[in-house]
Amino acid sequence: MNGYAGRITHVNLSSGKIRHETFTEDFAKKYLGGNGFAVRALLEEVPAGADPLGDENAFIICTGPLNGTLAHGSGRAGIVTRSPLTGYFMDSYFGGDFGSRLKQSGRDMVVVTGKSSRPVVLFFDDEDVSIIPCGDLWGKTTKETQDLLVHRLGKGISTLCCGPAGENMVSMACCICGTRAAGRGGTGAVMGSKNLKAVSVRGSGDIRVADMNGLLRFYVERKDQFLGLKGFPDKGTPFLVEAINTVGGMGTRNWQQETWEKVDRISAERILKEHFVRNAACFACNMGGCTRVVSSRKSSPVMTEGPEYETLYALGSNCDVDDLDIIIETDRLCDDYGIDTISFGSSLAFLMECFQRGLLSTKDTGGLDLSFGRGEILPICAHLVAKKEGFGDFIARGVEAMAREIAQGADRFACHIRGLEPPGHSARALKTMGIGYAVSPRGGTHHDSRPSLEYRLDREKRLNIQGKAKMAYDTANWSAVRDSLIVCSFCEGVFGFALSQEHADQINRTTGWDLTLEDLVQVGCRIHMMERLFNCREGLRRSDDRLPPRFLHEEIPSGNSKGLRTKPQELQQMLNEYYELRGWDSDGVPTKNALSALGLDDLML
Repeated sequence: MNGYAGRITHVNLSSGKIRHETFTEDFAKKYLGGNGFAVRALLEEVPAGADPLGDENAFIICTGPLNGTLAHGSGRAGIVTRSPLTGYFMDSYFGGDFGSRLKQSGRDMVVVTGKSSRPVVLFFDDEDVSIIPCGDLWGKTTKETQDLLVHRLGKGISTLCCGPAGENMVSMACCICGTRAAGRGGTGAVMGSKNLKAVSVRGSGDIRVADMNGLLRFYVERKDQFLGLKGFPDKGTPFLVEAINTVGGMGTRNWQQETWEKVDRISAERILKEHFVRNAACFACNMGGCTRVVSSRKSSPVMTEGPEYETLYALGSNCDVDDLDIIIETDRLCDDYGIDTISFGSSLAFLMECFQRGLLSTKDTGGLDLSFGRGEILPICAHLVAKKEGFGDFIARGVEAMAREIAQGADRFACHIRGLEPPGHSARALKTMGIGYAVSPRGGTHHDSRPSLEYRLDREKRLNIQGKAKMAYDTANWSAVRDSLIVCSFCEGVFGFALSQEHADQINRTTGWDLTLEDLVQVGCRIHMMERLFNCREGLRRSDDRLPPRFLHEEIPSGNSKGLRTKPQELQQMLNEYYELRGWDSDGVPTKNALSALGLDDLML
């Protein structure tokens, strides 16, 4: 089958049983790959009400039909599971070459269930599958683990692993491959809960492409368009720091403001001038690489890949920390320990506001002064969170759980969406993100509905909600297909911010199919419908499709988006429009007619 290995590998760590499943071309056309395959498997493998950190949850690693081809960013892979942070559906993606290696080993997806009685590494060496004891790796950092596995298993492997935070089942723990993070929703905690320290893969097989010359020509013809995305190869995602601050939508001091007066202290220009070491790129990057390897300027310098925009927002402006050396050091610690920098930084920012308001003191925090701007506590807290030591055990729970325990009105400024802390894209300055966060299957993520289109609108066009629900719907359909292919988000500026015939053309040249744009939209809708079904099965309803009170009731106090917010009545109107587009009833539950139209009759609640 062109574009696919044609096989799904199931591993039960409790029994040690391994089985291989094949699938038909009709199945591939219906679910495409990546999160399409994975959410279908999650619905079948994980019973309703399963403990996210229990044996019944599944840890799914997935690829798509474009992985390992010439397609832009096609070395990526995804993780799909039930989140320990939110209790709902979670998918998270990471760059590098793991996705292409897994495909080359002869499998499109791996479904891991059960729990090993001891720490293990799952090793795919082409056709061979091994479950290898690795007690000596338990407690090692992600870098140490990967280095030791190269020595143990040989060169040519790619490894995905959890760090000490995952082992300790920190709810914001992530998985790391190389230095790339599948960052959101506690995927590392699920991995650690199964005593699965790492998944390594070596693949030497070919990936068949129906029209290799056509696919090559497709990219050659668009070379200038990729080169036109100058911000990414020249400065990396940190170029967004000043751009979004200028819009007036950069979260500052736990979103009390959305313009930061110290923005130049963590700008892309400063990183390039004072910390830059070299560029880095993922497999099959057509832009020339968006990542920067940087170094701190201390006497014992620390190197890290990044920090990306989201880390600069979360550890920088949102905590009011302008010391790049500390941000770089903490970014590296989070990678080594396997901690999501967005949730970590947002949790600290929330606690800093609690400290500011007198809801917490050093008596509560084990002596930690959590005042805004105290950058020195960032690395200290990273150590504590990873080990769940002292006050770190409390921080490790995330904003929603901490606000519930602190009480005293802390929920009024607890910034999360269904337990997942938002990235640095404003739900007040951008109405698309207002509705997008509320209906996202994952919660606070900008990788379902996308902010990219609305950033291109002037303030006047951002003031009202007209067309914003449709914008969220269209970009979410694109992101569902993107995560099924699986490719990089940074091809939006080339192929479009919503699904287009060009997306279908890439698939058709790879697979030999004749998918139309309408077919592809159906795939995107089908995937979102399954993700919604999973969440509704776990109890999600309209009342859960909400935003933090701060985003609903407090206007942005200054900057180019001064006075903006997503008003409660605006959110409700956008929910009505979005539900109608999706075919959900007034309580947000998929209707029988909508499920039937997408060929999902067997999944009706």
